[in-house]
Amino acid sequence: MARLLEDLELGTPVYLGESRVGEVRGVFAEGAARLAEYLVVHWAERGEDLLIATKDVASLEAKGVVLLLDDPRAYAAFPAFDEAAHPTIRRLR
Repeated sequence: MARLLEDLELGTPVYLGESRVGEVRGVFAEGAARLAEYLVVHWAERGEDLLIATKDVASLEAKGVVLLLDDPRAYAAFPAFDEAAHPTIRRLR
C-alpha cells in the first residue's frame, strides 16, 4: 500500500469506516504543486466519479484509503467530477 497520496495506485479501494464505497480514479494537484490536493473517487453506489479534497482523507491503510466521514450521505451532494470544469488542477496519477 502506498504511504503517500501521491503514490496511490489507480484502483485503490476507498472506504467510509469499514464500508467500501469506491476506488481511486485519479490524484490531482492545484497548479504546479507536487502534493496531492484532490482524489477522484469512483463512487460505486452512484456510478460516478467525485472530486474529494485530500483534507477529507483520514488515513492510508493496508486495505486502502479511509475517508474522514463515515456517513455516505455526507458525499451525496457532491457533483459528478468534470475535469473540464476544473482547469487549474492537473493529474499526478
